[in-house]
Amino acid sequence: MARAAVLQPKLYPVPALRRPWFENKIICEEGWSVAFSGSSSRVDRYDYYEKGKHLILGGEGAAGQMDIFLNRTLTWDDPPGVAMDEKTRERVLRNITVGFQWAGFSVGFFLLEEPEFPAK
Repeated sequence: MARAAVLQPKLYPVPALRRPWFENKIICEEGWSVAFSGSSSRVDRYDYYEKGKHLILGGEGAAGQMDIFLNRTLTWDDPPGVAMDEKTRERVLRNITVGFQWAGFSVGFFLLEEPEFPAK
């Protein structure tokens, strides 16, 4: 599948993203933020913060596009192991998409295949 096939459509309305783009972090006045980190040429980690909770996602970003890898079930890293319900998952992914689109990036989500264990 081509990378462009999974790009998220442009989302509106954009929330109050009033703070400057600073140190690879986008901060929303609604109480969430999203940041990315990696080497000088590639991004490989995404951090999402919301009301004392922290989500770490892997991925690959370069050349104006953020490709983010997702497990079927998203769980918070802090507090550890707390699974998100579907409504929370949709809101978090929307916030990540809106934040990066606002900063000028295209966003793609890729579902990671979960390993199959042989039956015992």
